[in-house]
Amino acid sequence: MITRALIAPGPTDQVRRAAYQQALGNDRVDWLTDKAALADDVVVDLVDPADLPADLRERLLASDALIVAGAPVPDSRRGRLVAAWPDLLAGPVVALAADLDSLGRRTMSKSVVVADAPGLGPAAWRAVLGLIALGGGLRRIAAGIEPRGPGFSAIYGVGRFRDDSVAYVEAMAGAPSGAGLLIYEALGRGGIREFDSRRSINRVIKGGVETGLPATQDEPYAQFVASLCRGDGTGPPPAIVPVVTEAHAAYAALMQACESGTAVTL
Repeated sequence: MITRALIAPGPTDQVRRAAYQQALGNDRVDWLTDKAALADDVVVDLVDPADLPADLRERLLASDALIVAGAPVPDSRRGRLVAAWPDLLAGPVVALAADLDSLGRRTMSKSVVVADAPGLGPAAWRAVLGLIALGGGLRRIAAGIEPRGPGFSAIYGVGRFRDDSVAYVEAMAGAPSGAGLLIYEALGRGGIREFDSRRSINRVIKGGVETGLPATQDEPYAQFVASLCRGDGTGPPPAIVPVVTEAHAAYAALMQACESGTAVTL
């Protein structure tokens, strides 16, 4: 059971801290420091363990604390590591995924995440979560990393889902301030489901007629933390376990495809 949270300073730290304060109370949330006490009832929330000093990272991985990261990490076989999955609990991905049945035969699903914070891994993980929630499990993926400027890089991936529809994923990190962007889209022979944060689109198109979907104002990270604190502190609610499992496999394949320069079959 989680009774205390330590937040690592960095991108989105105010949003992350506020989520734990809402779930646990202000007096049980603090910043992560070199001297922090790490026990099995403590959660350490950070964007990427690779950003921490090596000695602190090793102490975290050797401790009994639960480590919540913004993306899967290579050290996931050590310690208690959880890659966050907030967009599967609240926000546009949930609103769109709830209305996919009437799409009919799927033709394509697309996920684009542009983050103005550094950390390509967290941006790619968020993009993959959206992609799998809208398209299902991947069969094959090809991808590459492209530098876009100092500290600004992108991953582009194209593949096929198991139903043979097209998968497209794009993740950028370190974009200019204020350039953050989310696009989620699912296309089928029966219509389109789309969210575009530039225009706040959340729509259904059938027969050329556009109608809106119910929008949600819930903060996804607050919902994620509340769910984590209510549960056993190790994984997602049973309803989204299949999506998270598929997302882990897709994320690993995406990164492998970037490194190898060849398509990866799952």
